Amino acid sequence: MPPHESSAFGKKLPDPKLLPAVEVDEMLTKIQHSHGFYYKVMNLEVWALVETLDGVFPGAWGQFMTNRQIAVKHFLERDRTPNCTVDPQDTEKDAETKNCEDEG
Repeated sequence: MPPHESSAFGKKLPDPKLLPAVEVDEMLTKIQHSHGFYYKVMNLEVWALVETLDGVFPGAWGQFMTNRQIAVKHFLERDRTPNCTVDPQDTEKDAETKNCEDEG
């Protein structure tokens, strides 16, 4: 199988100064469609990973999303407190926000 071309065009692009405006617009449209296709493929790959993960470990994706929401909440709280530090040696469950709560 030949390697997949990562761009909408070959390796040698024509000089844009020599192209009429219509061809430039066509090139931009091709690039936009190429990027749209890329994001659709990425969404499909993520969906396949999620389905596989839930098939092997039922409930794992839901737990991951719950943990992600908590992590984002902690990140935003820490971001609002300018002098908040995190001790990497601290093994407590809420070590990320312990120092922040003391200051606030």
